[in-house]
Amino acid sequence: MTEQPPEPRRPPTEPPPLLEVRGLRTDIRLKRSTVHAVDGVDLTVRAGETLGLVGESGCGKTMTALSLIRQLPAGGEVVDGTVRLDGVDLLALDDTEMRQVRGNLIGMVFQDPLTSLNPSMTIGAQIAEAVRLHRRVPRAAARRRAVEVLDLVGIAQAASRLDDYPHQFSGGMRQRVMIAIALACDPKLLLADEPTTALDVTIQAQILQLIDQLRRDLGMAVVLVTHDLGVIAGRADRVAVMYAGRVVEQAGTEELFLTPRHRYTEALFSALPERAAETRERRYTIPGLPPDLTTTQTGCRFAPRCRFAQADCALVDPPLVEVLPGRQHACLHPVDATHHLEARERFEVPAALHKDRQVLLSVQHLVKDFPLRHHLFGRSAGTVSAVADVSFEVRRGLTLGLVGESGCGKTTTGRLVVGLDPTRRREQARPTVPLRGELPSAVDPPSGCRFRTRCPRAQQVCGEQEPPLADLAPGDHRVACHFPLNIQVRTDQDLPGP
Repeated sequence: MTEQPPEPRRPPTEPPPLLEVRGLRTDIRLKRSTVHAVDGVDLTVRAGETLGLVGESGCGKTMTALSLIRQLPAGGEVVDGTVRLDGVDLLALDDTEMRQVRGNLIGMVFQDPLTSLNPSMTIGAQIAEAVRLHRRVPRAAARRRAVEVLDLVGIAQAASRLDDYPHQFSGGMRQRVMIAIALACDPKLLLADEPTTALDVTIQAQILQLIDQLRRDLGMAVVLVTHDLGVIAGRADRVAVMYAGRVVEQAGTEELFLTPRHRYTEALFSALPERAAETRERRYTIPGLPPDLTTTQTGCRFAPRCRFAQADCALVDPPLVEVLPGRQHACLHPVDATHHLEARERFEVPAALHKDRQVLLSVQHLVKDFPLRHHLFGRSAGTVSAVADVSFEVRRGLTLGLVGESGCGKTTTGRLVVGLDPTRRREQARPTVPLRGELPSAVDPPSGCRFRTRCPRAQQVCGEQEPPLADLAPGDHRVACHFPLNIQVRTDQDLPGP
């Protein structure tokens, strides 16, 4: 009997994708026209993977995400394609079955928390509502889960904030509440539509790290919708670039950043502010506007705005083709590895700061406290110091940027300036010591410099005297700091007494 040779070992087959989208087309019917918002999108996401969906505003990113959960705006309808989650076609489910998917198997972080949260319900009730609907747990267990997820997303004193309403939170904190609602039921797939919108840079990293940690712990897949290429660079495994309702390029994140092939992707990287800052060259902007999606498109949709468009680009609509395993693009004349951008016009930073211009707005010693009421008896439970002794000037024709962490008082300052809230003069601050690494308590503001507990250069005087806002040098540069940068720091022994 002749011995048969052993069969060659076959590589293990990859598990099927958690989410598979094929030929997705979504229209939004208006009174006199129809917007073809999503036009033949193909996507795959595996369990534990993060897919970044990037592109300009209006390119179809959000409509693609909303199409997956069938929660489109008025007039919106998925007209073609399939959306399979764990092998189940979501487009074939009825409304009752689809409600069991939203918030349970698929979590969604919407772009605008102010319009997504119910203003008449406490945030604890809104989180607990999703938990009780999908987990069938008692009210007390749902509230405990609400506290857990609020703590995860960085809401300080989460248990005491359960009975607060959305208007009692800053814009950044409302976004964190939206993320908590989306994560409350441990979904298999998280659709994050601009999850760091309205969050300051110190909180953005925390939120993205939280999503990453949950993805690893739960094997959850993530579709990260954003226009911020920096967010994609640090978090996504693969990237799909969208333009005018279509995916024009797909690749691994590192590969896309090192060697973009589609001319639109290249233009996005050229328009990054960091590139202009590093080279002191005028920032490149993509000319023109995206095409009108209510009309029939001919040729490449990016051709009218492309610096390298050829005659055939206006005639041929390039399909999305796979040029390498896992690498796709839809461009007739892709970026070549040896291609170099033409030199752009340089510019010089203006030396003068226009101090001779008229002062249009002068704000001096702005103060605003909000009273706290006991939820049961309506009695006073203290005050929250939202704005404490803020002063600044705005000169005609110039722009003043007001920046800071969420909850630091930026929005309240703006409301006070336009007269939406009454103000009063500065009061004596009440001393307290906040926890290291956290923002100072607004209920009992600390004495001294408010940043001292988080400052690596803090000295004894920082806890004793509040630094006034003073000119650092002749000009418009003012700072409230005992030891500003580029100034030699002395030890406590060298400091004068109080």
